[in-house]
Amino acid sequence: MGYCYLSVYVAGNPAQYISAKFRYIGVLRSHSNGLPLVMITFSGALAAYFVKRENIAIWGLYSYLFLLEIVWVYLVWRLFHFSSDKLPSYAALAGVESIIDILVLTIAIAFFPNRNLMLMGVLPLMVFSCYERVSVVPDQYLFPLTKFFCFLAIIVSGQKVLSSWFNKAILRNVEKQYLLAQFRRLALVDSLTDISNRRHFDEILLQEIRASERTGHPLGLVLIDVDYFKRLNDSAGHQSGDECLVEIAKILTVTANRPRDLAARYGGEEFVLLLPETDIAGCIEIAEALKRKLAVAKLPHPDSDIGSLVTISQGVTLWKEGMEAQELLECADNLLYQAKSSGRDRFIAA
Repeated sequence: MGYCYLSVYVAGNPAQYISAKFRYIGVLRSHSNGLPLVMITFSGALAAYFVKRENIAIWGLYSYLFLLEIVWVYLVWRLFHFSSDKLPSYAALAGVESIIDILVLTIAIAFFPNRNLMLMGVLPLMVFSCYERVSVVPDQYLFPLTKFFCFLAIIVSGQKVLSSWFNKAILRNVEKQYLLAQFRRLALVDSLTDISNRRHFDEILLQEIRASERTGHPLGLVLIDVDYFKRLNDSAGHQSGDECLVEIAKILTVTANRPRDLAARYGGEEFVLLLPETDIAGCIEIAEALKRKLAVAKLPHPDSDIGSLVTISQGVTLWKEGMEAQELLECADNLLYQAKSSGRDRFIAA
């Protein structure tokens, strides 16, 4: 390594051209030792490019790992031979083996979820370590082989245990998140109609009232009751009654479909629509749309005083400044009662 000086004396004079030429070759050989660093930088840049694109394929990962292995083996090999020139062979071998052991453990920990990647990363280094020891101490091949197989068994068994623990931990976390989502759904969604329940409605109503107090925007409320629903259950059966409620819930969801609109089952055969940033004209438009769509749905009612189809009565109101949630609901309920008292199949707005 370093500079190579060669002086050739012909007829008593140094051949300076030949000396300079071999000196230049020595410089090139010295700089070639930086090739692994270039390879590491290049391969890392490739990996960063693929990861940034979030489209790295498994073949790219294997290729990068293979390139990384070549670079590390080359670096350790160069380090061993460089150390052998300065230190006794046993000392150089011990240092190189320590470096390889650290690399093997690091790669094993980094790739422990994937056994194939882990083995691809650690086996070349372990084989190289075994080869270097046998080449330095050829009469004692039993120790490197024993170390190789014991180390391999420890890594493989450790990977199996850690991977199993890791998978179980992830599975438990996924199940926990799923159960939490299910519990939240059960707490906030009506199990029959699959829309919000009374509890969720009460929470959102308080939030929207605070929002209207802060912004001054209108807040509409439509309270809905299915006409003669008890008669429907008695004459057609509870199954038909449940199917009627499910269909009405679908109509409510389709009609009030803005992001902040909320359709909820208020209780029994009663439903409610919460319409943020909607004035009384907009609320009336929603109430009329509900009547039209319900008429188009043609849900049969065998025992209704109004006709042969299911109808609804509605109380339409608007939140006023200073009004509490309970006051708003009582106002809508009074309007609903007026609609029912006036003959049903209609809405009263105020």
